[in-house]
Amino acid sequence: MTVFWSLAAVMLMVALLFVLPPLMRKRTVSTVTRDDLNTKVIQELFAELDADMAIGKLDKAQYDAARKDIERELLYDLASADSAQTPTPERSGRWLVLLLIPALPLCAVLLYQLMGTNELIDILQQTKTAQSEPVNKQSDPAHSLDVMAAQLAERLHSEPDDLQGWIMLARTYNMLRRPDEAARAYENVFRLGGDNDPDILANYVDSSTTVNGGEFTDQGGELLLRALELDPDHLKALWLTGHWKNQSGRYEEAIGYWQKAAQQLPAGSENANIIAQQISNAQSQLGTSGTAIAATTVDPAAGNSGIKVALTVHVTLDPPLNAAVAPEDTVFIFARATQGSRMPLAIVRKQVKDLPVTVKLDDSLAMTPQMVLSKFENVTIGARVSKSGGAMPQSGDLQGIVSPIATQTTDTVQITIGSKVP
Repeated sequence: MTVFWSLAAVMLMVALLFVLPPLMRKRTVSTVTRDDLNTKVIQELFAELDADMAIGKLDKAQYDAARKDIERELLYDLASADSAQTPTPERSGRWLVLLLIPALPLCAVLLYQLMGTNELIDILQQTKTAQSEPVNKQSDPAHSLDVMAAQLAERLHSEPDDLQGWIMLARTYNMLRRPDEAARAYENVFRLGGDNDPDILANYVDSSTTVNGGEFTDQGGELLLRALELDPDHLKALWLTGHWKNQSGRYEEAIGYWQKAAQQLPAGSENANIIAQQISNAQSQLGTSGTAIAATTVDPAAGNSGIKVALTVHVTLDPPLNAAVAPEDTVFIFARATQGSRMPLAIVRKQVKDLPVTVKLDDSLAMTPQMVLSKFENVTIGARVSKSGGAMPQSGDLQGIVSPIATQTTDTVQITIGSKVP
């Protein structure tokens, strides 16, 4: 027995040699750096561009232009951001030493007396097996974009005045197509005085409009005008301002903004053809034609870069619901992605008195060039009667939804508005 206790004492001393030195050293804990996050964002953006070019969605000129935009918007953060990790206060485990020196042998003795050597070995073996399983399950890359965004968001809870951190978090949420969280992050950017950048202003309006179901607000419009005061040629601000004016019925002003944006797009590119069709639609509303600048003319030889998707949608109202609506109630007819962002890929506004009605949904009705019908294989088509006139669904609105619909279908999509929004 003496030999057993001697061996046990030696083993405990060896264990303490492994346990105590790390506790005696000071250590710091760091979180993800903004450089890491910037690099991950840029890598994913470039990967998407390479994939689009490989399958023929982009030609060389479009690819180069998009790559230049990414570098302009994101890479400057790598030069300006502090690449050092943010350390937490140093901590020491020395106070544990006094506790562990008597506690470790005491616990070992008590466990042995209570459980016996064989049982203890079995329990330790079972514990080792159980602990090995979650380690294997957690072998996924720790620095995915989602994980890094979560880490940055957690750090910003304790450092809410980090302006560059909020900017990076908002851009990351935009990459992840989480517009509601992006909008909230941009609101913190504004709180810290970072609202003098046209990129930030345009991106905030883009995110908040998406959250609002594609409906622009006057506040968003004012922010877009402010962005254009800072940079009169800002492409995204010009594009969105055109949509804002078009949505409010000011078609001539919308055409002006879109024509100015079109001057910056490569002739015959997909975005140039989209904006040309938008100009044509606005001209039709004014009863004019032929005034679009040459750079915005749809090129018949553009092939796949032209407007590729046009869904014909026929909308009717279920007769039993006639008494529940007024002739002037707004009707939104829209297409959106079946998964992910609920931002409309195309949307048309009508009134109940227009029903039944047949409309066409195509890329020309896109809110942004990145979110268009032709980039999706399947979409959800819907029609909704809004009593408030707002694009966001509200309890009591009437709606009809059909999903999924292949974007290449030539059949007319039949929608019957026959149910209430809960």
